[in-house]
Amino acid sequence: MYYFLVNPASKSNHGMLIWNKIEEYLQSVNVEFEVYFSKRPGHMLELMRDICNEHIEDKERINVVILGGDGTFNEAIQGVVSFDKVNIGYIPTGSSNDFARALIFSDDPIENVKKVLSCKEPLKYDIGKLKYESMSEERSRLSSGPIAATRYFNVSCGIGFDAAICEEALNSKAKDVLNKVGLGKLAYVLIGLKQIFTAKLCNATLILDDVDEIKVNRCRFIVGMNTCFEGGGYKFAPNAVPDDGFLDICCVGDFTPFQVVMTLPAAQKGTHVKNKKIHTYHVKSFEVITDSPLWVHTDGEVHTKSSHIKVSLIPGGLNFLWG
Repeated sequence: MYYFLVNPASKSNHGMLIWNKIEEYLQSVNVEFEVYFSKRPGHMLELMRDICNEHIEDKERINVVILGGDGTFNEAIQGVVSFDKVNIGYIPTGSSNDFARALIFSDDPIENVKKVLSCKEPLKYDIGKLKYESMSEERSRLSSGPIAATRYFNVSCGIGFDAAICEEALNSKAKDVLNKVGLGKLAYVLIGLKQIFTAKLCNATLILDDVDEIKVNRCRFIVGMNTCFEGGGYKFAPNAVPDDGFLDICCVGDFTPFQVVMTLPAAQKGTHVKNKKIHTYHVKSFEVITDSPLWVHTDGEVHTKSSHIKVSLIPGGLNFLWG
C-alpha cells in the first residue's frame, strides 16, 4: 500500500494535473494506493502525522509518497512520528526542486513514480535537524499559532540573506503573478537584489562541532547544506551529498552589495568557493549566535527570526524510496 500526499497548488496550481496523470498510471498497473490532498498551509504536516499514528503499530514500514515542491516535502517530514517506521518517496512538482536537482530525477513524473515503485531497499539519506535556542516575536506573515522549537530539513537551512529572500517571496503577490506566466524565478531575483542592498547586517559567531569558534563580521548569511543546491539552483555547497553524515557550510560575511552581485553567477556553478572571503566547512553539527535576530529557513520554509540556532544531523534517518 502506498499513501500519496499531494499538494495540488504546487507548480502554479498544476499539481492536480500532474497527479491526475500519475493516478491513471497507478490504476493501469494495479498499484494499491490512497491519496490525500493538502488544502492549506500546515495541512501536509497533519496528513503525514495522521497516517503515521494510524499505522504506527504495523510490522512493516509505511510507504508515503509526497507530490509537491521542496516546501511541501519539508512540511510533510515535520509530521513524521517516527522516521524508523516510514519509507518516503518524492515526486518533485515545485518551482525550485533543489532536492531533486541534486539527485537523479527525471522531468517526467511518471518515470519518477516508476522509480519509487521499483524500490526494493530504501536509500538511507541524512535528515537535517535545526533547533531554535531563541525565537523572536517577529514571525513570518504565513505563520500562525505556536512555532515548533525543532524543525527537520532535507536540502538546507540558513540564517540571514537566503532566509530573508524566502520569507519575502513566500508572501509576495508579485511572485504568484509571475509564477502563472512561468517567470517565478524573476521574483526571487528582484527580491534578492532588494535584500542585498537593504539588509541590516550584524555580527555572528559560528561554532563548529561544539569546538571551533569563528567570528563572522557583518554576516550576510550562513547556510548548512545537506545537498549541494538551494534557492532554485545555486550550488552553495558543491561537494555536499545527503548520505555522508556531514553538513557542508557556506559562510559569507563582510561582503559589499557589489561583491555579492558579482559572486552570485559563480554560485550557480559552485565556483564561488574559490573566493577567499567565502568560507566553507564540513561538519556534523554547528551553532550560530547573532547580535540581533535574523530570519531562519529550513528548505525555504520560514517561520520566525532567531539569534541562536543549533543544527545537527540524523545520519541515515530518511528511508528514501528510489529504485
